[in-house]
Amino acid sequence: MKGKTESQHRGELTVVVIALVAFVVGLVGHLAGASYANSDAFGYLAAPVPLIMGIIALVAYKLAQRADK
Repeated sequence: MKGKTESQHRGELTVVVIALVAFVVGLVGHLAGASYANSDAFGYLAAPVPLIMGIIALVAYKLAQRADK
């Protein structure tokens, strides 16, 4: 069995941290979008969440790809 290299361990930890950040961004966007307070400020907060999530996913993919080599 082949063990993981140091860069693979670091890459996995980085992707896990990025996944936690994505979870928090999604949670904040969900709470802002589902807020009972009918305020424009919540809409401004919730609107860019899909773009931010896409960017986070792309960064995580690139980091995982680089760590896998």
